[in-house]
Amino acid sequence: MANATFGRIMAAITPRNENYFVLFNNLADCAVRGSKVLALMAAVVDQAGFQTHFAEIRKIESEADEYTKEILLSLHKTFITPFDRREIRELAMALDDIIDYMEAIPQSAEIYGHTKFTPEMVALAQILLRASEKVQDAVHMLSDMKNAERILRTCEEISKIEGEADHIMRSGMHRLFSEDHDARTLIRSKQLYDLFEEAVDSCEDVADVIHGVVLERI
Repeated sequence: MANATFGRIMAAITPRNENYFVLFNNLADCAVRGSKVLALMAAVVDQAGFQTHFAEIRKIESEADEYTKEILLSLHKTFITPFDRREIRELAMALDDIIDYMEAIPQSAEIYGHTKFTPEMVALAQILLRASEKVQDAVHMLSDMKNAERILRTCEEISKIEGEADHIMRSGMHRLFSEDHDARTLIRSKQLYDLFEEAVDSCEDVADVIHGVVLERI
């Protein structure tokens, strides 16, 4: 009887390990959904379309925040975790950062009164979508270490995509400073480029955490 009671108590305070993977998957799915909307937004030229996409990104970001909070709160209740608590926290925060930066892009564009994106920003939005999809692939494989080699290859692909983003950003910044001499345009455009870069960098941050997790478990 005592053993049965102890078992029920442990079950109550020990969420199942796979719950973490479900939440990570949900966060990665939010990143892909958000990046798809952002890619559509970047190509939009009318204000109404911009606002529609912005509202959808805000909704996705709010959903992602709830998943992140659930992961972080569960760390205080879980007796056994699937991998290191620090890595769980870092992975959750890096995934959440991707979506936060996605929301910050249209937010900054609206604040600066600049809702049209340069061709390089449109390209960066597409690169961010590709990086997010690779993040999704890696995260969805993380629950099974039989996927270790594929996960590590996917992490390398994310790093290569981040390098592409750096190249596009440098090209965009070069064109910006060579063609436009209006201070306000320079400031707001640089801010947007920086946010696109941060979003893609966050994808690489996710890859770095996952890479470390996999190496420790194989």
